[in-house]
Amino acid sequence: MTETTTEIISTKLNPNVLPHLHIWEWHIPLYLFLGGIAGGLLVITSIMIVLKRKFGIGPRDEGDGCPCLAVRIGSILSPTLLGIGMLFLFLDLAHPLYVWAFYTTIQPTSPMSAGSWILIAFFPLAVLQAMLVNKKFLRERNIGMVNKLIDWTENHMTPVALINAHIGVGIGIYTGILLSFFSARPLWSSSILGMLFLVSGISSAAALMLLLAPDDEKPVYSMIDANAIWIELVVVGLFVLGGITGPANSSGAMMHLIAGDHQMAGLSYMIWFWGIFVALGLVIPLFLEFLESAGVHIKFPQVAPVLVLIGGLVLRFLIVFAGQTYHTFM
Repeated sequence: MTETTTEIISTKLNPNVLPHLHIWEWHIPLYLFLGGIAGGLLVITSIMIVLKRKFGIGPRDEGDGCPCLAVRIGSILSPTLLGIGMLFLFLDLAHPLYVWAFYTTIQPTSPMSAGSWILIAFFPLAVLQAMLVNKKFLRERNIGMVNKLIDWTENHMTPVALINAHIGVGIGIYTGILLSFFSARPLWSSSILGMLFLVSGISSAAALMLLLAPDDEKPVYSMIDANAIWIELVVVGLFVLGGITGPANSSGAMMHLIAGDHQMAGLSYMIWFWGIFVALGLVIPLFLEFLESAGVHIKFPQVAPVLVLIGGLVLRFLIVFAGQTYHTFM
């Protein structure tokens, strides 16, 4: 009688199989944070340009067709911050020298492929908008090719801004969709994650512009930030409710985020989520900006936008890390 031996090879400890093992480190949350702000800045500055040129709404222009200071600075920061964020993404790639391969094919169902092509559209148009709103400064430098490009496109600033507003929305949503396509991570398998990251990016961008804008422009960006924050609070509530009432895996993953004792930098996820992200990053800034709009002078007006930026950064780290530390044994 012949004895048969069966050898079983398990791949369970492969980090690409078990969803609780970390694959993405700190580079990705930073990329998502900076990408969200870049998209938000592009949305806000583009809309401000269109409103001013079409309807005369918004802060006073600087003259010679140049928008207000915050719009000019925000238009420069948008492609700059996204470029820095992509550097972090590049550092996280396992084979960075093969990044060109993303552009040899178009895969509409792949968030990474779609995102790569959105980025291709983002940079030239965002840089063009930055040049157009800063044309007075650039013309004083008398750079031949730059002046020719500005002369050729300056009468089309409104169409460029309208296109950029849509691209900014796409970038903001993409930062969330990039995660939600990973069905092996129950926390990320939420269709509302793209909307959450978009609104958070717009709120963070408005907070950054609030820090950079002169006093006469601040009320506009304070209003934008306050409205974005309360919308974000609603979206966060839907995100949490959808996770809790979903399947067992999704419910467990959400409880791991909002009530778990797993720690990040010495504090539990629950404290990071409710104490720092929700309370410090959303509720308190919204209250402070409401007081400002009601005429109550805040001694340190920079506190609210700084807290919003901290909350936006914490949100990305929480979602990325909590999504990778939750696991079930089926």
